[in-house]
Amino acid sequence: MNSLISLKRKLVCSIGYRMIRMLYEIKHFILKKYCLLPWVGARFEKIEEKVYAIEGLLLLGQDKWLFKAAKDLPDAATIVEIGGYKGRSTCALAFGCVGTKKHIFTIDTFNGNKVDFDVINRKNFFNEWRRNIEKNGLLDYVTPLVGFSSDISHTWTKPIDLLFIDGSHKYEDVLSDFDRFYQHVVPGGIVAMHDVEPRHPDCLRVWNERANFELTDTGAVSSLAFGRKPGRV
Repeated sequence: MNSLISLKRKLVCSIGYRMIRMLYEIKHFILKKYCLLPWVGARFEKIEEKVYAIEGLLLLGQDKWLFKAAKDLPDAATIVEIGGYKGRSTCALAFGCVGTKKHIFTIDTFNGNKVDFDVINRKNFFNEWRRNIEKNGLLDYVTPLVGFSSDISHTWTKPIDLLFIDGSHKYEDVLSDFDRFYQHVVPGGIVAMHDVEPRHPDCLRVWNERANFELTDTGAVSSLAFGRKPGRV
């Protein structure tokens, strides 16, 4: 009788081990297939070359801040990025989401504008943005919303855990982006704005006159200013 019980235990243990091993290998295969294995839970230093290879306007340290801000969010968090350009900031955020249910919505016309871009060389850069997301295996973590943020805001309803504003730098547009999407940021959620500096006086004005008074725990990484919406995290 004892030998029969011992045999059953060994059989159960053997089956359990095989199941665990099989699930591990399936997970390993999926992550390897989509080029994500090296970056699950990775530090920024492991993916920085891939981020820096993308043309963009972020300054030193800002990519890392975006990566860490996304990485530290709870699972299934929602990130809204206004202004994606060619995908450098999008990838920095998305690498911080690898292996989770977090998701980024990037809002952009992908046409640039007359204020922030050289009119002669201005062109639609959606395809280049998408290629940069795809070649880094991050498509599952990002959804592009093509259009003006002012239009998309009318139908937006999802709670936002991280809002990154880097769209049009005209005062009215920056203020609109903040006011229209801030209402959806969850208590304790993060709001970040790019180009908060004298060279972009309209962005600086919105931060000083509006955002800075609404947020707590404010700080900056050079021209990237950030803070939290008051309330429980």
